[in-house]
Amino acid sequence: MMFLTSIRGRRWLALLASAAGVALTVWLSGSNVGAQGYHLGLADEPACQSLTPASAGGPMPNNQNLMVLRFLGVANYELTYRGQVILLDAGIELLPWWAQTGLTRDQITKVDGIFIGHAHGEHLWDAPYIAERTGATVMGDPISAKFLREAGLPEQQVAEVKGLGEEGDTATFDGFTVRAVHGYHNVIDTTYIRAIRTAANAVTLTPGLTEAEEAFRQELGERGPQLDPDTRQQVVTDGTMRYYVSLDNGFRLIYGDSAGPVTDAERELTETVPAMDVALIPYYGLEMAIPLTMNFVRLFKPSVILPTHFDGHRARTLDMPVAPLALAVHEELPQTTVLTPLLKAPICIDTVTKEVFVG
Repeated sequence: MMFLTSIRGRRWLALLASAAGVALTVWLSGSNVGAQGYHLGLADEPACQSLTPASAGGPMPNNQNLMVLRFLGVANYELTYRGQVILLDAGIELLPWWAQTGLTRDQITKVDGIFIGHAHGEHLWDAPYIAERTGATVMGDPISAKFLREAGLPEQQVAEVKGLGEEGDTATFDGFTVRAVHGYHNVIDTTYIRAIRTAANAVTLTPGLTEAEEAFRQELGERGPQLDPDTRQQVVTDGTMRYYVSLDNGFRLIYGDSAGPVTDAERELTETVPAMDVALIPYYGLEMAIPLTMNFVRLFKPSVILPTHFDGHRARTLDMPVAPLALAVHEELPQTTVLTPLLKAPICIDTVTKEVFVG
């Protein structure tokens, strides 16, 4: 089953199709393919018909202009382009209170670069292991870099960045670059956090962790950084990165895994890059979510939005429904599409024609 829709009429179909797990084709704003130019080429791509990530042996795109994005839970995304695979965050094995992907770090065999948003465990605890197995370089803030070195990753595989436009903030691949941009981590009042967890506990249908789940939770916790209070504050102010992915053909993507206030570095980026084709931006915190996320929507003016960190913790927070965000976005940017990614499902984008196919 497949939906084809014009730019003007595509937004609700995008939401419905992606939520139902059916194939969908839309066009990004600025597409050079008109109403008579629809084609189904992406539907024939093996990479657009597989639930196996390329990093775990799944098919690579045949089309050299094709980018494939896959949501791997929490804020983890895989990006594939021109035979290369990068991971945006690397907390592949998830805590028991998140929906499980079935993907383990041992299954990851091909990665060319890993980019860490900030030094909380679920964003990087598998990065040293995957980097050692694949030879990938890991880019991250100074706190993340310290963790990587202490985990035994060789210095040549650690790219420490501050995201302030300094030398070394950019990684170069075949056909694209990735630039670190200083961000700010979200700060949520502890009273509000307690209220969220009380609400989640009140509606959860799942009992507490089993002994095996609790043992796995402890194992994952031990894999991640052990942060003292001062370092935790540094994560908020100095240790959070966005990543700007710029293709040689002009296609632009921004990624962020935490929704703090907009920084000077982010504003400076938009002075030279006024709009993004795709934004992978955080969306969490219940009633705080839409105002926080809309700050990034207004800043980056993306054609397509994919949320990060929108999936809730079992008995700790609730999943964020994406439809209310889509309504808020439509009020300000009616030509922007908001998609709800399914775990491991391919989101295929022809970076030249701007066709988007959700497999």
